[in-house]
Parts: sequence; structure tokens; C-alpha cells
Amino acid sequence: MNKVFDIPLNRENTWSTKWDLYKGKDIIPLWVADMDFQSPDFVQKAFQKRIDHGIYGYTEIPDELYSEVIKAYRKSSWTIEKEWIVFLPGLETVIHQIYNFIDKSHSVFVPRPIYPPFLNAAKHSNKKIIYLDLKNDNGRLIYDFEKFNTCATKNGWLMFTNPHNPGGTVFNQKELTELANIIIDNDMYVLSDEIHSDFILESQDTHIHLAKISGMSDRVITIDSLSKTFNIAGLNCAYAVIPNQKIRKEFKKLLKGQTPSPSLFGIIATLACFKEGDSWKAELIEYLNKNRSFLLNEFSNRDDIEIINPKGTYLLWFKVINSEGVDLKKHFEDYGVGLSNGAEFGNAGWMRLNFGTNIDLLKKAASRIHKALDALVL
Repeated sequence: MNKVFDIPLNRENTWSTKWDLYKGKDIIPLWVADMDFQSPDFVQKAFQKRIDHGIYGYTEIPDELYSEVIKAYRKSSWTIEKEWIVFLPGLETVIHQIYNFIDKSHSVFVPRPIYPPFLNAAKHSNKKIIYLDLKNDNGRLIYDFEKFNTCATKNGWLMFTNPHNPGGTVFNQKELTELANIIIDNDMYVLSDEIHSDFILESQDTHIHLAKISGMSDRVITIDSLSKTFNIAGLNCAYAVIPNQKIRKEFKKLLKGQTPSPSLFGIIATLACFKEGDSWKAELIEYLNKNRSFLLNEFSNRDDIEIINPKGTYLLWFKVINSEGVDLKKHFEDYGVGLSNGAEFGNAGWMRLNFGTNIDLLKKAASRIHKALDALVL
């Protein structure tokens, strides 16, 4: 295993969103989905080559990057075409812009819990929002298909994440087919956030693109990026895959003049990661599995929390039982750990922990979490 993942990095004075939130405080930040691992050497080398050139002007997307995206999707058994790809600075922009794309008479279905920008965008929209509460099926968050089928409406849009953020569910073929049947029967569409698709932690699981399910290709806008996988979120490069020509044309029209292109260094890093990243990614997944196993073993005997076992992502979602009236975010901070508040994902009483950090720091944080939980039952 690559020892780089064990190296503790000092991120002070680097303008880190994750670490600067608790600047000057003895609080371990395990909140935002930003890993504490140095990006691969091949990214640094690609940067150095451009730095040596010394010009950073306006930049076009190179054909080579389109080819690498197509090649990557072919590896996951989906053959896409160049014209389907629309490059973006990031996914959050699209999550907000999609509401300007959707007709005002159409409903938007938003699962809970879900990545907070989906909820924030819904809150500021004039569309009819219908929330779908996911259910816990033996430590796995899944859709209640019967309820969804009952409330599904013609021409509605579903906001979807796979793997699920924050729960880490990797939806299987049967589940995706059942979801697709509801979408097709009601003539609906989907915005599918698949940014965590590289983080499949167990060999028996496979990430399947929703758009690849029979009858779904023209109904899905897939959004993706390598920013999570290679820890390059600050570089701003992402893309959408939109097979439906009409939707793609309208989508590009919506973005024009409002949404910037990916950054030069985002393009450089993404291209390098596509071309050279497979080995580094495999070692990362191995390390994250070690961290996940540690956390599951560490907290499995506690009866005051309910844990969702993440099969994808590097995020642990857990419920603190009997915590009504407690400001959980502040409580954990008081014991020296910064976690994401479940209320921001639509589920108060839950917390999200980012285990994409070195194991020694994670062990230190785990000790503090135990003390914080113990204090709630005293």
C-alpha cells in the first residue's frame, strides 16, 4: 500500500475550508468531503510542465480529455459519445441551475437525507418540492419504491445520488431497474450525481450508471468529476453526460453566459488523473477500506448510535439515539471533533463523518467521539 496515505499533513495556512473552520482550536475536522491526502505525483508533474511553459491564458477543452472521459465510461460498460459531454466548473452549479431548467409546472422529487446543495437549491426554488424519505434496510439506505410510485407525477424530476451521499449506498441493478420503471411510467427525468462512483469499497458491488438502464438514456443528466477521487476539488473541473439532444441543447443554452468553463489547472489535473490514476486509486480504496473497518469495529458495540455501513464513498452516516434537544454539532465540537450536522442533509439527529484521513488522526478522533457519546448518557 502507498505509504503516502499514512503521512499526516499540516494544512494550516493553506486556506483550507475544511481545516480553517476550526483554526486555532483543538478540533479534528472530519466534516466536508475533502480528504487529507496529497494529490498524486503525476498531478504535480503535469502542473510543473505547464508552469515551466509560463502562460495561463484562456483555455479550450482538449480533444484528449473528451477521449479519456469516453474511455473511462467504456470501462464501466457505458458507451457514450463526445457530443454528449458538457464540461462544467463543478457539480454544485448544476444542482442549482437545474431548477431554472425545469418547467415551473413540474414537481421536483428530493430524497432525504441528501447532499445539502440539493436541499438548499430546493429551498430557494419556486417549484413544487416533494421530499422522499429513504429508509434503513439492515444498515443500508434505500428508496421506498411503493411510496415513490404513489406520489410520482408526470414530467417530474428526481434528484439522485449514486453512490448515495451521505449514506454510501451503491444501488444495485434490481433497485435501479425498479426506480427506472417508475421514472419511465410517469414520463419523468433525473439529475444523477455520480461523483462518488470511484469509491466502491467492496468487490461484490458495482457502480451502474442510471442512464445505462434500459429506457433511461434520454431521461438522465449524469454529472460527475474526478475532484473527490484525487482530492482536487479546489481546481474546478467537472462534466455532465447528456444523451438527449433536446435536453442537452437547452441545458447548454441555460449555462451560457452564467457558468464559467473549467479552470486551466482543473483540466490539466483531470486529464492526468484519467491517464495515470488507476494504480493510485486502487491503493486509495484499500486504505479507505482499512479506515472504514476500523470505525465499524470501533463503534459496533455501542447501542446509543445507529450506523449505516457505507459501501461507497468515504463517509460514515450515523444516528445518535436519544439526542433530542441536543445541538449535536456543537456537542461533538466541545469534545474536539468537527462533524457534518445531519440536519443539513435533511435528517436531524444524524451526523456524517469523513474518514478520508490518516488512520492515526482517525483513531484520535474516535477516542473523542466515544467521550462525546458517553457524555450524552450520563
